[in-house]
Amino acid sequence: MIKLHNFFTFFLSILPSIVSQNLGNCDRSCPGGQFNLVPYPFGFSSGCQVQLNCTSNGTVFINEFPIQEITPDGLLVNLPTMCGRAVDTISHLYGEHYAPTSTNNILMENCKEKKMSNCAIPMRIVRTQLQITNCSGVRDGYDGNVSCYSGDSTRMFFDYENVTRMGCRFLFSGVVLSEEIGDNLVSVDIQVFKLGWWLKGTCDCSGDADCTKIVSPSDGSDGHRCTCKSGFVGDGYKAGSSCRKVEGMSSIRRSF
Repeated sequence: MIKLHNFFTFFLSILPSIVSQNLGNCDRSCPGGQFNLVPYPFGFSSGCQVQLNCTSNGTVFINEFPIQEITPDGLLVNLPTMCGRAVDTISHLYGEHYAPTSTNNILMENCKEKKMSNCAIPMRIVRTQLQITNCSGVRDGYDGNVSCYSGDSTRMFFDYENVTRMGCRFLFSGVVLSEEIGDNLVSVDIQVFKLGWWLKGTCDCSGDADCTKIVSPSDGSDGHRCTCKSGFVGDGYKAGSSCRKVEGMSSIRRSF
């Protein structure tokens, strides 16, 4: 199920796309789900800028991961707790238009480096919010120890190569750090992974949009992402619905 922030502004922004949802040979419809349309630049055919997968029951996937939420700067995918999931499964979340952000924290088992000091989330909080299953004995090779690794907050994207250096065998689950509340308290989303997304090339945004320049962590190429300025709604792209001012609403939460 896709959840989009602020349904009213979302509807306003995709209204032009409803009329011409196949503009540019891109099919944005995934019938059967709670939301039948995804906003530009996403879609389900080869003509779409960022191609997703649509199942017969209306569930939207990116590779084998169900998408839980789409925002102007990210995709939240499900990463439920699982015994026996290979740690290199994370590599499936790196593509030419998306990659895991540094807000992610991963829980792994059978790591050569037993103590990881850079975990941004205290394990007591993780254990409270996430019922950690002891996989020891479920499958040969488990040592029963769950280790946590956090992304570098000074970087935009999660450094996958750092994870591989730790020699962990199994990916147990993911946690997204949403907000730091205090010295010992954090707000977290559990059993999920956040991906940042972008379009290739230099900025090509509408006049009332801001552009975020991005360097692809996969190949170092230029990318960008557009966001409508405060007081405007839309996707921010010239090829999409652009941005439109909402009369009588001088301050509105940015949304698709």
